[in-house]
Amino acid sequence: MTTTANYLGPADAPSAGPVFRSGASHAPAMPAAQALHNPVMKPRTSCPACLSPSLAQVYEEPYASEGIQNYLRTHYEGNASHTADDSLYVLTRCAHCGLAFQKYIPDDSFLGEIYNNWVPGTNFEREHRNYSLEEYRYLAEQVQFVIQHLGRPPGELHMLDFGFGWAHWSKMAMAYGCRVSGVELSQERAEHGRSVGIQVVPLDDLPGRAFHFIHTEQVFEHLAEPRVVLDRLVAALAPGGLIKISVPDAVASLKKIKRGQSFGSLSAKDKMPIAPLEHINAFDHASLVAFGKAAGLQPVRPSFFRLYNGASGLLQLKNLARVLVRPMYRHVFPRNTFVYFERAR
Repeated sequence: MTTTANYLGPADAPSAGPVFRSGASHAPAMPAAQALHNPVMKPRTSCPACLSPSLAQVYEEPYASEGIQNYLRTHYEGNASHTADDSLYVLTRCAHCGLAFQKYIPDDSFLGEIYNNWVPGTNFEREHRNYSLEEYRYLAEQVQFVIQHLGRPPGELHMLDFGFGWAHWSKMAMAYGCRVSGVELSQERAEHGRSVGIQVVPLDDLPGRAFHFIHTEQVFEHLAEPRVVLDRLVAALAPGGLIKISVPDAVASLKKIKRGQSFGSLSAKDKMPIAPLEHINAFDHASLVAFGKAAGLQPVRPSFFRLYNGASGLLQLKNLARVLVRPMYRHVFPRNTFVYFERAR
């Protein structure tokens, strides 16, 4: 990766081009005065995952640049304001755990503007209508695996869905008989969760050592203080419990940035894991594992038997016989009282 001179001109006239940097420093030199022109953007001066202050700036570009402006217009479907235009998009990497993250992030008021006014709304009916059989099957596989891994009857399991959205995963877990609590900031989604039986609780009120499984899906990339949140979730995890963290994989995006591509030149797929203002933490596998270890967690490498059997149950002989024989008994040579009907044409 090439290192260039600081591209900034006068304090009120940022260049429209990106800058790529290399090398670690304990307190990296950044154009703070330029970024601080915008009071709704706040800096992060230590790694939000492992809390190390040893950082390396790897990329910067003005929000006013053509590449970022095009992204904001397209991604937010014309709803983005010019609130961030006099700030900088800066990617920094932690020299200790390897996490890449955006140095300047929206404050609470700006986050409210983004999530309430910029992000195109998706109501429950639209989300529910667009869910496919394969997506529901994938959720079922995950729930089955967790139940089998924990080795307890579903009715004994208490699970937490952190950031549950429209509650698709929660409802699947409840369908298997599990008790589900949830954390959700959106009031509309929280009300929907309550309506389908989720016990909605604030993050700060989570009971200690209570949950056998904690589910997080596409959440930690958004959080200003992911370590603070993970520590709180770990405190709520029962002994022997599991926590799932699923985030976008930024490895390809970061490699292309390192090779000198600008943000605007990336494909839509590569922009997503490092999206300005929203995906403010850019994990790869190594940094995600380091993140968990910093909070006292160890990665689990499940047995292949549990992974495959959790999805279908077919690796247990009694289940294999049931799955093979039952359809024949019910539908090929029917002499029973289990019948599907359709309306006669």
